[in-house]
Amino acid sequence: MSGTFQTQLLLSRPYLTRAQIKRAQHNTIPDRRVYNQKRLSVFKLLCDICIQFKFPRKTLETAMYFYQRYYLFNRFESELCYDVATSCLFLSCKQVETMKKITDIASMSLRLRNVLKLSPEIVDNCKKRIVQLELRILETCCFDYRVNNSVHIDDILTKIAKDLSLSREVAHLAWIIAFDALKLEILLMVPQHTTALAALKIACELTKGASWPSIRYSLFESDEPSVSEAYFDLLNFFINAFDLSDLKANLPENLRDTGIETFIELKKQAGLEKGLKEPDNIMSDFLLMSERDFGIRERRYVLSRKRLNDERPIKNTAKREKF
Repeated sequence: MSGTFQTQLLLSRPYLTRAQIKRAQHNTIPDRRVYNQKRLSVFKLLCDICIQFKFPRKTLETAMYFYQRYYLFNRFESELCYDVATSCLFLSCKQVETMKKITDIASMSLRLRNVLKLSPEIVDNCKKRIVQLELRILETCCFDYRVNNSVHIDDILTKIAKDLSLSREVAHLAWIIAFDALKLEILLMVPQHTTALAALKIACELTKGASWPSIRYSLFESDEPSVSEAYFDLLNFFINAFDLSDLKANLPENLRDTGIETFIELKKQAGLEKGLKEPDNIMSDFLLMSERDFGIRERRYVLSRKRLNDERPIKNTAKREKF
């Protein structure tokens, strides 16, 4: 006796364009303003937890990637976002090997969220939610451990600065700028080394006596459109939300007069805003057109498009013998 069941085969696509991200979020985020406000609150919570446990920045960076990736394919609910963020941080600790017990992370998260009576039952319930969300977060990332595995913005930034013979002053300023990049969706669009290049370029433009060298981005495994995407994303953030940035509070003494007008001028000098080329088939892209269906019995994930094409004829339905 035979029966049918659904199976789903998905290709890992760790980075998407801006239009692709907006199309995916159209299915999952009903109110963009609420989502953005909560994202900043979540970022602050994760920062506070990382400070308490003395985690390196790469732990926070990976958690923010997981958090934003999750809401590309799962409906945003403001009541659940802090549990999602805590689960992302717990998963991040495993990814970058800054291990911490789940009880410690859950307790710290609840304490920083001003939960008054921190009973063992409340902590246990939080731990259960963290574990339940963990698998779904991994699935939205297609279990792609290449992302955030060895390259992180702050680490690669210092190496690139050294290769380009940039001053310590420029590298430090870029390190501060790159911290604000963790709040942005640029994490979902370009790899970390590309964001590092954009941060260094802005730092050079802000520092008197420094100039951005004429380089081939291919030497750093990147390209002009990708760097431009990150560059303009950072400039637009500082133009629209400089007062909310960490850069404002940590500017070096000789750059205290830096303000919104400074970044407007940089954008004018940069000319026409450009970035990644948008694909033509967004509206026919299966991955982006609906929320992720976790009700399908069998879901498999591949890293190679060739593997996807080889199995495409059997991706929708298959037959299984029942005994």
